[in-house]
Amino acid sequence: MSATYTTAPGRVPGVGHALALMRSPLRFLTSLRAHGDLVRVDLGPMPSLFVTSPPLIHAVLTDRKDLLDKGRFYDKVRPLTGNGVIHAYGDEHRRQQAMIKPAFHRDEITRYIEVMREVTEEKTAGWRAGARIPVDKAMRDITFNILARTMFGSVVDRRAHEELAGILPTVLEAIMWRTVSPGDTLEKLPLPMNRRFDRAFAELREAISRVMLAYREGAAAEPGRAGMLAMLLSARDETSGEGMTDEELCNQIVSVTMAGSETAATAMAWLFYELARHPEIEERVREEVLEVVGERDFAMADVGQLPYNRRVLQELMRVRQPILVISRRAVRDFPLGGGHVKAGTELFYSPYATHRDPELFPDPLRFDPDRWLDRPATGLPKGAYTPFGAGPRHCIGEQFAWAMMHVVLGTVIRRWRLTLADGVTVKEMPWATVNPNHMPMTATPVQSRKPVPSP
Repeated sequence: MSATYTTAPGRVPGVGHALALMRSPLRFLTSLRAHGDLVRVDLGPMPSLFVTSPPLIHAVLTDRKDLLDKGRFYDKVRPLTGNGVIHAYGDEHRRQQAMIKPAFHRDEITRYIEVMREVTEEKTAGWRAGARIPVDKAMRDITFNILARTMFGSVVDRRAHEELAGILPTVLEAIMWRTVSPGDTLEKLPLPMNRRFDRAFAELREAISRVMLAYREGAAAEPGRAGMLAMLLSARDETSGEGMTDEELCNQIVSVTMAGSETAATAMAWLFYELARHPEIEERVREEVLEVVGERDFAMADVGQLPYNRRVLQELMRVRQPILVISRRAVRDFPLGGGHVKAGTELFYSPYATHRDPELFPDPLRFDPDRWLDRPATGLPKGAYTPFGAGPRHCIGEQFAWAMMHVVLGTVIRRWRLTLADGVTVKEMPWATVNPNHMPMTATPVQSRKPVPSP
């Protein structure tokens, strides 16, 4: 495997590529592939390497020799989010992943399907014909409440879910800001913004502690109503046989919530945006849902019986990949491609940019679900399509996420048609995820009709 090493253009003495990155981050990141397989980008005084070649991306993601940890940007939010499975490294990551994995088994996801449908129906019940819906906020509300109810079941009062949902936006804003802010100085200053962020994190952890206490009391009284947290409470370390401490449980709840709610909400908001721009695709999605599911409740088996819906979601996670940048850091020297990476080097890759590479995906900005018929994901080079990562740090909640997207999409689309409001321009806002700046859409009820029989 060979690789080329170059320095990205636009470097300014003293600030590196910070100005070019701040001026147009999406354009800058998508331009790097043209400059080589490994491209040096200086983030202020910090030199780093951006990995742009799919084989090298795959090599970085599938490292099983503990050559890489999560990197400096994750270090910056670890004091806030704790050392949960998202941040843990090496043996500690493997230990936590083994304890958490059973909570995301297919049998467990099957039980969560009903929660996904119930939450979506509840949160869309107040929509009215002609109403202007802030779809980005609506999807955030839906996805967070799905996560909260699957985590705590019906043991915990819904008001506790709403309390957590009220704190979450400020917590996510803090994580995004501290992830992308240069250096470590700004977040240590006694600025009103930092005080607000610190207060939100303290409130989140206090709220989770109260919820866990209520959960333990309720789960003991009514075990049939328990959720995902029951499995975390019963999980045991394979070696020591010990369970998680309250601090570790809190860290896992924060990690799962942070990882799952914002990325899923962002993806679903962009989904309805793309469907509004492509009404012929929207209609095919609706027809398939009505044919397979009709008016009955969704079941886990339906997820595998909606091939066009699946291709639409695959294409969504390509062209509207929510994750802008993933970081790693070399723990010790190791070879990569045709060169050598020194210990301490920060490495990055951009799923967003790779998924828009015209060499991999012709006409990459075109939303075309049927491109996956001509070239399925298995036919792409390894590292070319990584919507949920790969290797030992592959997203443990991938199957949960696919199921949730199917159910939310199918539940909404068989009742509502969402169209872009006149005169509204939606722009990409690149933070830790690529969010829409806003997304007001008009809701129109879909007339009830009998499902189309299979030919």
